[in-house]
Amino acid sequence: MKARADFAEPAVRSDATGSAASVRVIERTMRILRTLAEAPGMMTLTELSLAVGLHKSTVLRFLRTMEQGEFVASGPGGKGWRPGPVFLDIRARAIARHDLADIARPLMEEACRLTGETVQLAILPDSSIVYLAKVEPLDPPLRINTQVGARRPIHCTGLGKVLAAYRDRADVDRILAEAGLPAFTARTITTSAALHAELARVRLNGYAVDDREYNDLVSCVAAPIRNADGLVVAALSISSFGQGVKSPAFSTLIETVCNTAGRISQLLGWNRPAG
Repeated sequence: MKARADFAEPAVRSDATGSAASVRVIERTMRILRTLAEAPGMMTLTELSLAVGLHKSTVLRFLRTMEQGEFVASGPGGKGWRPGPVFLDIRARAIARHDLADIARPLMEEACRLTGETVQLAILPDSSIVYLAKVEPLDPPLRINTQVGARRPIHCTGLGKVLAAYRDRADVDRILAEAGLPAFTARTITTSAALHAELARVRLNGYAVDDREYNDLVSCVAAPIRNADGLVVAALSISSFGQGVKSPAFSTLIETVCNTAGRISQLLGWNRPAG
């Protein structure tokens, strides 16, 4: 790939000199990315060159290569530079995997105490959700069969529906093309049209329901968690054995998960709209 060949200055070698040159390239890349990430706004090429201690032509060559991979982005007319969408996505996922679980856990424990049910936190990094944290009652009669790090589909879980509902339709369709819509129970949604209709209801209601769609014994409700920019970065769920989704008890779970997810979002810097 030409961009990578340009990036490795000089050409890759097998001797110690080549290894040292590769390390130098990595160090310069990290220095440029770190400087852009710490800047309060966009940086001009001159400002960035002075900050990292490299000639402008060298910095520009690195920037152009990283721009192709969307690790950096240029402003209108190429007047300035900032971190790109890929870099920001990696940063967001790292925060979600680590800081988010620590921030959410006390409120997850509170929700677990209030409801006596299992509370879970997940993100959608690719084509399936990944559980980041789980809090369950000390001695439940039955246990929800999930573990931190486990994956589940988007089409038949409350967490998956919430996270998919706030993605672009094209992105959801890509996930469905890759993962499919396999039936896990008689209640599982198995068509794209039905799932998109369900996701529209999720956006309207502000929460998603899994009515025994993945497990015949388990119902759950999930709500979105937003960051300071209002973007949905994770989802929170409360799962229950034997609770009908139309029951008063389940209504309490809906209220609790929405309230808890909103409070976690506020801790991440989101200002809930008034009204």
